Amino acid sequence: MPSYIAKHRPYVETCLKKYPHLKEPFRKKKDYILQNPLQLGEPLKGNLNGLRSFPLQKNFIIIYLVCEECRRLKQETFNQCTGCGRIPANSVIFLLFGPHDEAYYLDAPQQREKLKGEE
Repeated sequence: MPSYIAKHRPYVETCLKKYPHLKEPFRKKKDYILQNPLQLGEPLKGNLNGLRSFPLQKNFIIIYLVCEECRRLKQETFNQCTGCGRIPANSVIFLLFGPHDEAYYLDAPQQREKLKGEE
C-alpha cells in the first residue's frame, strides 16, 4: 500500500476558521483517510465526478481527490488541476469540509473551479 501525503487547498483554512470546533476531528479524519483514501471515501458523480467524500461528523463531510486515481482515470482535465505535473501521484488533495448540502452543492463546485489556473 502506498504512503499518501496530504495537500490542502486554501479553502480548508477558511473551513477551519468557520468551524473551529472541527479542527481536531478534521485532523484525525484526514490522518485516517491518508491510510487508504481510495477505499475509505465515496466516489462522487455528476459535476463532482473524480472527487471523493468522507463523513467528518454528523452532517459534515470532507471532500478530497486522490492524484493517483485522477491520473489513472485520466480525469486531470475534468478536475482542472493545472499544477498536476508537479504534484506527486501519492498526494491526497483536501478541498474542503462543511455541512453536507453546502459542501456538495455550493462549496465543492466552486473549489473545483478554483483548481483551474492555480499553481
